[in-house]
Amino acid sequence: MPISTFNRLLLACLVSLLAVSAASGENAPPEAAALYPYEGTYELSPGHRISMGVMGEMGNAMVWLDLKTLKVGQLEPIKDGVFKDHNDPALTFQFSKDAGGKVSGVKLAKEGATTLAKKIRLHTIEEITFSSSGRKLRGNLYLPKSSGKNPMVVFAHGSGPATRDVGPFSTFFLQLGIGVLTFDKQGTGESEGDWQIASFDDLAADVLAAVDYVKSRPEVDSRKVGVMGSSQGGWIGSMAAAKRPDLAFLLMRVGPGQSVRKTMAHEKRGQLIAEGVTNPNDLDTAIAMYNAYWDVAVRGGTWEEGNEHFLAQSQKPWFKKAYGEPQTTKDEALGRWWMWLGRNLEYDSADYLKTVRTPVFWALAEKDWNLNSQASAPRIREALRQAGNQDVTVEILPKMGHTGMVVKTGLPNDAMSWQYAPGYWNGMATWLSERGIAR
Repeated sequence: MPISTFNRLLLACLVSLLAVSAASGENAPPEAAALYPYEGTYELSPGHRISMGVMGEMGNAMVWLDLKTLKVGQLEPIKDGVFKDHNDPALTFQFSKDAGGKVSGVKLAKEGATTLAKKIRLHTIEEITFSSSGRKLRGNLYLPKSSGKNPMVVFAHGSGPATRDVGPFSTFFLQLGIGVLTFDKQGTGESEGDWQIASFDDLAADVLAAVDYVKSRPEVDSRKVGVMGSSQGGWIGSMAAAKRPDLAFLLMRVGPGQSVRKTMAHEKRGQLIAEGVTNPNDLDTAIAMYNAYWDVAVRGGTWEEGNEHFLAQSQKPWFKKAYGEPQTTKDEALGRWWMWLGRNLEYDSADYLKTVRTPVFWALAEKDWNLNSQASAPRIREALRQAGNQDVTVEILPKMGHTGMVVKTGLPNDAMSWQYAPGYWNGMATWLSERGIAR
């Protein structure tokens, strides 16, 4: 394999909020702000809704989620106000506007059959700025159009350069009567800072600064503000909840219950299997190689010293099969990654959960090769038990992968199903309703 394969596997971070690549289409998607008017929830029939939002991790495309069938899709623009589905080009979405020029509905059409859907649960969106440890962070504040004060959820990012646009996640909460604050992770979009070398303490501080901001807003019920984390957000959200016992709830989707090191070892094993390395002894040797490399980073050694552990295995058939030629010189990206490893490898969410008494809903995936759900679940439950937490829901959802969708193996080379696994969306909605958060 080419050297780029080595770099890709060596530099791979944990998958973030919705870990799917932007699907290529004939037309580049419009800028996110141009699509905001289309965001929202549309009712096809009583009890059948489609929720849509701009997804930064899919190239700022509009992503839709059918809350009844759990199908998900990506829209590609045809012309102003008209889109086609990426996977099913025969399916079109034509948006309509009211007399005041506001988007009020959508017509779904396919092979002569049409369905009209009215936009419901209207909301406002405001671009906001707040500060965290001297950094200016920018994002969007979504508020339901309703009288009275609103419950709020603040998003804790997954890994990588995550932005404020989280697709139907934001509109899902809005249709439950819950406001949303999403922001550009530090060093992405319009936010200051540097996510590539930031510690998890830095990122948790950003989330708590966002919590403080929404609590200061007169439209917000400060007693009903919580945090939603995904993937890497499992560590960040746990840290935030440990530091702020006044949070009303902690929601988690595929958040690890182990240390960063152990989680990455599980992820690396899955990557190697996907690359064709399947012999158990070879896999164990490769993970031992990673751990030796990581040990050097944690104790403050040089990248060159750590890389000796890769070079020592470079003539093994499994190494060449997975990586091709080894990296022998450190470039800027590797230098920053090395700094990130030294700062973050030893964080363990369970250490923080031992003091969290905030109500917790934690959904894990049965077939997750980005984190070890089977090892995480009991550690999460035990840590929260030690905290004396009396309101804990921790579930491993069948057939679900790290993206939340139905998978066959959950390995990185698994085909994307575009079908969410049952239990997550409705489970979270029910949980929030039972606790008086969702309206």
